[in-house]
Amino acid sequence: MKSRFFLLSLFAIASLASAADNEISCRKEVGQRMAAVYVRQCLEVSPATHPPCNVQNPCAMIKDEIKRGCESLKEPQGDDGQAPGFCDRY
Repeated sequence: MKSRFFLLSLFAIASLASAADNEISCRKEVGQRMAAVYVRQCLEVSPATHPPCNVQNPCAMIKDEIKRGCESLKEPQGDDGQAPGFCDRY
């Protein structure tokens, strides 16, 4: 029983690792210039200590963090509703 659990755990870890390897970086997806725009916006609004604002990450991950940050700035307990103008797109 323990060996089955161990093998299933290894399979799950290997699957996650290969899925991450198959994701294309934002820089490759949209080019360096647009990826840099997403990273700048992400860093501007992300409340995370270590946000995923890096051109090596998939654009979807970066955009999700921008959306999350923008939503938190638009909320009443946020930064007095002072979300940057680009937040309207998210």
